[in-house]
Amino acid sequence: MTWQNRIVGYTEEKPDQLLAHYANTNSHTNEQREALKALLDDVGIVQNVIVNDRTGRLVDGHLRIEEAISADLKKIPVTHIDVSE
Repeated sequence: MTWQNRIVGYTEEKPDQLLAHYANTNSHTNEQREALKALLDDVGIVQNVIVNDRTGRLVDGHLRIEEAISADLKKIPVTHIDVSE
């Protein structure tokens, strides 16, 4: 079996320019939000957010984007993928 690589690239993007996925149903508690903020403040970014190039929308990383906007970050690392909706 061969796995198809759906990753098509990596960039750094302005977090306020990335679009949330309309079907994202994740809602994070205040405890989760504070834990992520503390981790980002202490360790920094260790995982890219993921954007589907076909839709231009986030697949993963909605809360990280919200925190990046709150922290006034100018850029955030993005993995671009090509998958159907």
